[in-house]
Amino acid sequence: MMKQIRRTLALLLSLSVMTAFMPAAEVSAADAMTATITLNETSAEATGENVTIDGSKITITASGSYAFSGKLNDGQIIVNVADEVADPGTVKIFFNGVDIKGVTAPPVYVINAENTSINLADGTENILSDGGAYAADTNAVIYAKDDITIKGGEAGDGRLTVNAVYQHALHCNNDVKIAGGDITIKTNDGDGKTTGAGDAIRGKTSVEIKGGKLDINSGGDGVKSTKGNVLISGGDTEIRASNDAVQGETAVEISGGTLKANGDRGLTNASAAAGNAVTISGGTVFATSTDAQMIVADNTQPVLLASLAEEQVKDQRVELFAEGAEEAVFSRNPNKKFDYILISDPALTIGSTYSLKIDGFVPTGSQITLAESVTVAEGISMAARALDINEDNEIDVGDAVLLARFIAEDREAVLSAVGLSRADTNGDGKKDTADITRILRFIAHLAI
Repeated sequence: MMKQIRRTLALLLSLSVMTAFMPAAEVSAADAMTATITLNETSAEATGENVTIDGSKITITASGSYAFSGKLNDGQIIVNVADEVADPGTVKIFFNGVDIKGVTAPPVYVINAENTSINLADGTENILSDGGAYAADTNAVIYAKDDITIKGGEAGDGRLTVNAVYQHALHCNNDVKIAGGDITIKTNDGDGKTTGAGDAIRGKTSVEIKGGKLDINSGGDGVKSTKGNVLISGGDTEIRASNDAVQGETAVEISGGTLKANGDRGLTNASAAAGNAVTISGGTVFATSTDAQMIVADNTQPVLLASLAEEQVKDQRVELFAEGAEEAVFSRNPNKKFDYILISDPALTIGSTYSLKIDGFVPTGSQITLAESVTVAEGISMAARALDINEDNEIDVGDAVLLARFIAEDREAVLSAVGLSRADTNGDGKKDTADITRILRFIAHLAI
């Protein structure tokens, strides 16, 4: 019995010695803050190191971890590391429920640092907004002269809303990375009307989206690199833009994630004239535009480019059905009007034939076979939809009969014919037997 006790004691002693020389377990960010800053509407208080406060202006002077909470009515967080060579660490800003409005200067201004990250604490709501136009050299709600990254917490549900009425939302002179978080960006007045028509995200050297959820409503461009690449490898990104939804100066490369990019121009490469084009090798991509069709290079994932003969209104569901299938292999709603469609998805296969539907209607020229990595389908027309008098997304004898009853002044038909406002199928200003003839010719597969 005594021998067993001695063995047990010896084992415990050995374990305690081993533990003493093992590295300490990593502590959470909340337990390792360099400083904690509380915002009090017109002022701020800090506990910790490397922070100076001047009224509502907070300056971080060294790398480390800095937690922020509270509200500033007109304030600013400045990152200004004196020597980034001597101090090459990352300045980690943790937003733990902040609401900062910058009336005359950016709420977040990175003057100098090797790297800066904005980390969104799980379960928090964080808001950055402008209140007027800034100087031209700092014209963004988040303005960074060095690399900047936005990250989420462990659960990834920390939220950030950036409201930029007067200028860009996020501008960086180097690299921008979106690695996580739930981010909403608006560069308009909330009603789709723009004041400064700023871009949502613009990085000079590059913009990379690796994760998180990103919802953009921009009066200018959505995601833009002014001198380099836009790289999308993950995350769930949805863009509505008045100009380019996604624009890269040298390249746009999509390899993963989910991207919905609806703009006057969808996916553009500014150097396309030099032979460069958008490349898609993975992920689910749905892009629409009104100005011009997108230029896409040969890809390792099939891409469909569809051009419509008539401009379509927003919020009409666009679907692709494999031949003989009842369920769509692809389905999305564009949030802007469109003439051109780009669809790419891992479910699509070269050599297969698909049927395109728009708002439940099968347009003329909708049967498309993906013959190569980039398949262009032109001349798709929704004009025949005017023949769908009863709006059941089918053109059949029932439409001809309903229109005939209307012409014959059958009151019951007038009351039930929901599509009679477009029953002038030939556009001559009258609803008569010529319109019925067009319906019957369409059903018989004759030219109309």
